[in-house]
Amino acid sequence: MNPRVAHFLLIPELAHSPPNDAAVTAWLDIGFDVDLFAPGGQFAVDRYGHRVRAMPAEYGYRWLARNLMSPRWRSYSVFSGTTEDPMAVAGSLGWLHRRPVVTFADEIKSGSYAGDRSRRWKDLCRFGMRRSTLTIVNESERLSLQREYAGMRADAPMMVYPGCFREPPVRADRSSLRVARGLPPDKLVLCYSGVMNHGNGGLWMAEALRRCPDLWVWGQIVNLDPLTRGLLERLEGHDRLVLESGRLSWQEAWASMAAADIGMVVYLQDGPQFQHMGIASNRLCMFLAMGVPVIASRQPSFEFIERYDCGVLVDGPDSMASAIQTIAARIDTMRANALTCAREYIRAPQRWLELRTRLSLVAKGRSQ
Repeated sequence: MNPRVAHFLLIPELAHSPPNDAAVTAWLDIGFDVDLFAPGGQFAVDRYGHRVRAMPAEYGYRWLARNLMSPRWRSYSVFSGTTEDPMAVAGSLGWLHRRPVVTFADEIKSGSYAGDRSRRWKDLCRFGMRRSTLTIVNESERLSLQREYAGMRADAPMMVYPGCFREPPVRADRSSLRVARGLPPDKLVLCYSGVMNHGNGGLWMAEALRRCPDLWVWGQIVNLDPLTRGLLERLEGHDRLVLESGRLSWQEAWASMAAADIGMVVYLQDGPQFQHMGIASNRLCMFLAMGVPVIASRQPSFEFIERYDCGVLVDGPDSMASAIQTIAARIDTMRANALTCAREYIRAPQRWLELRTRLSLVAKGRSQ
């Protein structure tokens, strides 16, 4: 029987996200079976094979009180979790049952992004983070941010794994994707991916649609409510706006980038983590790894985009039209540069090998 890891996810939809895919496949590769815990417990994990199971968990004191002392936890060799709420559970279980703990700090809930959980609960989350044998953040600029937020020792073992699949899905057929969605075969297509709101550049997208009469915009918008959909369908230029009919899987979304020409990567939120996005951004990693140049909001962690000439940094919506024109004029070169950037800067395959090695050391109880 293989040793087993309990990995706690904030929500079930993250079970196949790039960082959790990296974690699960690394654990499997070093000989561990994996139980993925998330609220509800009913989510598909068959993509990983029979050694991965979906299990229920809740993130609150009542669930902890009912489950913390259960002898079933002794069957696990390691507890790991994403941030923030799952680390209250993973850390408490590791402390009580004397098992190593690993934090996958995909989010840092500090400053204006602190959320509405009580201070007492957040202290328990940070306790779990501090108890970790290894902490993985998704951008080098976030190393000090996570260390300070969690109150970690200066020499606490940490590493970086980006918001990127170690093996990107195969690109789908561009012509078929465009035909299925009503996107013209010969027009420039800007892709907006993720939640539609001000912080993610919703108004910037609308400005691009208004200012560029030959541009088509493709919205892969998560949890699109009827009001937002109705407003989008009434935008100036809405006849050139195509909204995805349903939520795509992580793998489907990446593969579908064959139909896109430019990706939008905008973060306007003032929470500390949003000012240090870099390769933590799943959508940025998706665009570049699939050969799609980007328009990104200007911040130091995105400066590598211009160094690799795979996109344009902009300061506001008024710059969207000129950025689109710049990329359109050099689209083939920038597509090739995007792939080069993913290979040389994001380096997901190499970072995954390091992750696998570091997790193996954790499991063996060795220092980092």
